[in-house]
Amino acid sequence: MKLTMALVAFAGLALAGPLAAQESHVLKLGMQGTAGDPQHQGVMAAAKQIEEKSGGRLKLEVFPNSQLGNFTEMMEQVTLGELDFTLNPFGGMDPWVGRAGIASAAYVVRDFDHLQAILASDWGKGVLDEMKKNNQWHAVDSWYFGTRQTTSKKPIAAVGDLKGMKLRVPNSAPLLSWAKAMGASPTPVAFAEVYLALQTNQVDGQENPLPIIDAMKFMEVQTHVSLTNHLVQDQLVLMSEETWNALSEADRTIVDEAFKAGGEVNDKIVKDKEAALLTQFEKSGATVVKPDLDGFRAAMTPVYDELDGKFGAGTVQQLSALGK
Repeated sequence: MKLTMALVAFAGLALAGPLAAQESHVLKLGMQGTAGDPQHQGVMAAAKQIEEKSGGRLKLEVFPNSQLGNFTEMMEQVTLGELDFTLNPFGGMDPWVGRAGIASAAYVVRDFDHLQAILASDWGKGVLDEMKKNNQWHAVDSWYFGTRQTTSKKPIAAVGDLKGMKLRVPNSAPLLSWAKAMGASPTPVAFAEVYLALQTNQVDGQENPLPIIDAMKFMEVQTHVSLTNHLVQDQLVLMSEETWNALSEADRTIVDEAFKAGGEVNDKIVKDKEAALLTQFEKSGATVVKPDLDGFRAAMTPVYDELDGKFGAGTVQQLSALGK
């Protein structure tokens, strides 16, 4: 009897209209990032603003450290409406929308502003629309995650310096393609074991965003940081389309503005940290190398040709030229 009454009450609630009509509603966000990292700080800033601007009617409950599952599982939960928000890179959407992977091909994206221009283009909007239509993912905002750089025990000043190098890269098709195109020998190593692999010369180098390089203390066993700038990554704030549709126009504005404010918090922390870490590494005795990247980009031509053949002639060049 109680269950029947509860179902009737829920049905009445659903028919009552948008969430704005209710006294309160708790929104859930799941993320892979750890508590205190830049993305988490941005999310918490958004949560604070959502609660304040809604007068406490809306609250954002945050679950960091993959508490709700890995990124694939959380994406599925958002599709089903079981989770309201999660974060995932735009270029990492390729398992669901294949052409999104072009944004993860090395040197296609110059910097975060360029990535934003790609997202705002007709091509980028088409990818986001397909995500919404097929998977019920509503893109709220794009936050800067970092730019991947390469560490080693020798300088990497030209593409030839990578030839034959045993380079640890994640099991990611775009990064494996980059390493092979550079002439390196991509070597699989579990992330937790990379420090030991570098220390024992199982691998000659690795690549990651600077904050990760610092957090994992890789520079204790490496001497050079080469600014290969091969991949610029973001984190899309993705929202369940079901949840979005349930919000009133006023609450949609609150959510949009809150996550944009949270993005500004995140972006500043990441950019400031990247700049500070280069100085920190140099003070610790490491050498920072700034190679001319033209040769690196040229080495990617076969990969770009393959992508154009798959997704349309001239697509890579078109996206690369945006914002110039």
